[in-house]
Amino acid sequence: MAPEPQHHFGVYARIRDGNHILLVHKTRGPYTGLLDLPGGSPEPGESWPQTLERELHEELGIRLTPSGDFQPFAVHVRRASDGSPIDFHHRGVFLDLQLPYAPTAVTSPDTAGSQWFDLAGDHARLSAVVRVVI
Repeated sequence: MAPEPQHHFGVYARIRDGNHILLVHKTRGPYTGLLDLPGGSPEPGESWPQTLERELHEELGIRLTPSGDFQPFAVHVRRASDGSPIDFHHRGVFLDLQLPYAPTAVTSPDTAGSQWFDLAGDHARLSAVVRVVI
């Protein structure tokens, strides 16, 4: 039996510093155990910048009002991080950002901290979204 299709929309930040990208450790969902972009789903009535502002505070401990041109992405994920079959249609937008200061050690309902990832590192540790937007 084929898995039930799931659809998800999110708003994310792509934060780079040279050859590194700032990612969060996912603790739930199809990317559990992987590194992912900071961000998440809009709450009712939130604009994309408001969503990203809230998510950056929740996941990185940063207060920042994002602005700029959001870029779209879409990815179809057929396997969860544990290898189980899924039919996950993940689309959204991301914004390139520079941080005014270093993130703090924050744990949110979806994440367990963050790290700077060297883009020359093992891409198997990255979510499908990160692999698409880098």
